[in-house]
Amino acid sequence: MMPFGYMGKILWVGLTTGSIQEEEIQDNLYKKFLTGYGLGAKIIFDRLQPGVDPLNPENIFGMMSGLLTGSGAFFSGRWMIMGKSPLTNTWGDANCGGYFAPAIKSAGYDGIFFVGKSKKPVYLLIDGDKKSLIDATDLWGKDSNDTIDCLTNRYGAHFKTACIGPGGEKMSRISGVVTDKGRLAARSGLGAIMGSKNLKAVCLGGNKNVNIFDQQTISKLVEDFAQQFYIYRHPLKDKILNEATNMPILSGAIRFLSEHEMMPSISGEIEKYAMKTWGTSGTVAYSANTGDSPVKNWKGVGYIDFPGRLTQEISNDSVTKYETDKYGCYNCPLCCGGKVAVKEGSYPISETHKPEYETICGFGTMLLCNDMPSIIKINDLLNRAGIDTISCADTVAWAFEAYENKVINSTDTEGLELTWGNEEAVVKLVGKIANGEGIGKYLMNGVKLASEHFGKGSEAYAMHVRGQELPMHDPRNPDGTSLGVGYEAEPTPGRHTSTLDCCSLYRQAPSKKLTDKNLHPMKNKCTDAAPGDSLRDASCFMDLINGFGLCAFAFDEGVTPPIIEWANAMTGWNLSFEEYLHIARRIKTLRHSFNIREGLNPMEFKMPDRARGIPPLEKGPNAKIENDFDKGKINYFNAMGYDLNTGKPLVETLDMLDLPEVKKALYK
Repeated sequence: MMPFGYMGKILWVGLTTGSIQEEEIQDNLYKKFLTGYGLGAKIIFDRLQPGVDPLNPENIFGMMSGLLTGSGAFFSGRWMIMGKSPLTNTWGDANCGGYFAPAIKSAGYDGIFFVGKSKKPVYLLIDGDKKSLIDATDLWGKDSNDTIDCLTNRYGAHFKTACIGPGGEKMSRISGVVTDKGRLAARSGLGAIMGSKNLKAVCLGGNKNVNIFDQQTISKLVEDFAQQFYIYRHPLKDKILNEATNMPILSGAIRFLSEHEMMPSISGEIEKYAMKTWGTSGTVAYSANTGDSPVKNWKGVGYIDFPGRLTQEISNDSVTKYETDKYGCYNCPLCCGGKVAVKEGSYPISETHKPEYETICGFGTMLLCNDMPSIIKINDLLNRAGIDTISCADTVAWAFEAYENKVINSTDTEGLELTWGNEEAVVKLVGKIANGEGIGKYLMNGVKLASEHFGKGSEAYAMHVRGQELPMHDPRNPDGTSLGVGYEAEPTPGRHTSTLDCCSLYRQAPSKKLTDKNLHPMKNKCTDAAPGDSLRDASCFMDLINGFGLCAFAFDEGVTPPIIEWANAMTGWNLSFEEYLHIARRIKTLRHSFNIREGLNPMEFKMPDRARGIPPLEKGPNAKIENDFDKGKINYFNAMGYDLNTGKPLVETLDMLDLPEVKKALYK
């Protein structure tokens, strides 16, 4: 009998030999590691020898669905890729939405793993029970949109494809994996692993169903959640407050009230209204005005260098006026995405995905560009190439500052004038990166390698942690310690999605009771004096929702999703929130231990001084702020049970987490 909640097996694809084999996974491993990157980390840690070059055929590349995939639970459309990162040489994983997660389970597996290298380009096809490697020579060189269109036309609309674009083919270390012609598992540079293996795509058309322990309970929980979620208590007030975020003074007041918990009853409602109306693009002006967004390669201030009249042109209605349709991922009630078109001007596009906040900030606020059509064009270029927009934006911002400092010149750029606000130069430079041409061949591997190539002190303003470019959220704000610790301590460093302080939602009130007590905003903040257990729990909570295959946006919309009840009804388990959080801590420690085994010391992972506030900004919302990230990291490592000198998990920690295989690897 098939187990409840998971498929009970994975698929191994040997690209060197062409072998395709199933492997059954013991039930106890699911209770120890869930699915998602939890089970993926267990499989890769056990099978991959330390010291392997990320682009060597021996590196393992995995794709995983989540434990709640196929349950009918809202927000359960996330899937993950994983392997040793070509960008950071650490554990690498990336998260994505769209409709590929259920396709993995429908194929009959919790995950698919690839090893070796094909002699020629191939793609994996699963058509019902038939599994085969197909020659992809005709697809090699095509962008991600054309590749997905080709495979959809070839096999039918019910087949779902994840593929690399030219960026991955060229083994760009900032390339990712694309699905739905614009949703990317982008971080960690894992698209380069597919390129190194001559693996162009994975095309899935399975017909298997997930066995659910208690479908009636899940359906009732989803129905109860939906009744709360779709209620708008204050729609006019939400609209007014969202419009106010375009104005620096009012957005500053909202930030102050939120930080001091003086508007908790409406913050979730505001967020939900904004996400359904504009998606993440509705936060661009607010983030710029309140100091959340980095400006001018992290040396500027939003309302001084890029004031409200300019941020308004790349935020809220200025974005959605190009929207032609809403887009929502699998089982998502929010539908924060969208399709956009630009019908006139210098950058016409018939249809593409709406840029997210990270992209708009990176190529707008960061570079002082207020031309929305150019940002839409850049987003489309990078989606088609399969390149991470965050990493690319940081690399471009570095190039602009390097040009300003005469580290690179117009000869290097082939005539492009890299001056702040020059959107035409940005579009052309991104085109060079996407194609790996000219200076683009140096920039396409990220800011660390680019700054090392050009040198002359430019390494100091290359904004990354161990090679992973920093996201568009500034930890130099009054509540930024947790964010900064996450950037430095996460097993995949430089990630803003590494910490989410929602544990109080499940400790203060049972999540099955959707009462007003639950309707308060997510608190993603920790002061310098924050205890380590707060940092630990916020960090491990992300491992829990990634193991479940859930979207982080589920937890900031005014209603608490009953994730524990969903998981227990899905599997037949009867675990408490604390027991699930213990599993998450085990997953976190396993991913962390991967880096230790590679000979790395996570205590040495640090943001550049500029991102740490050394010296602090002189003006703006984050002026004079000096968060103690070192103290925060010490508190976090103490709470996790890691050695403060080496970062190695203590023996008693590994025993407590039941990780004997890690103990054997680290304490030989």
